[in-house]
Amino acid sequence: MIPEITQKNVHIFIPYKVSKICAEICKKEHVSALQAIVRFYKSKVARLLGEEDTKLWQLGWVALYEMYEEEQNEN
Repeated sequence: MIPEITQKNVHIFIPYKVSKICAEICKKEHVSALQAIVRFYKSKVARLLGEEDTKLWQLGWVALYEMYEEEQNEN
């Protein structure tokens, strides 16, 4: 039986995706891992990823990275 995803347990999907996104930020923006983490967690995408009702946790890390990239290009 697959458990229901709620705001209480959505966090289990996030670490892997964030690590892959931050690795891509490091590679593309030529920054340290710490800088990549800070940049990502300051983004709207990061805030929305932690909210179960947005369903962003269902997306793959590449799609999330592309959303992050779009957000950065808008600023």
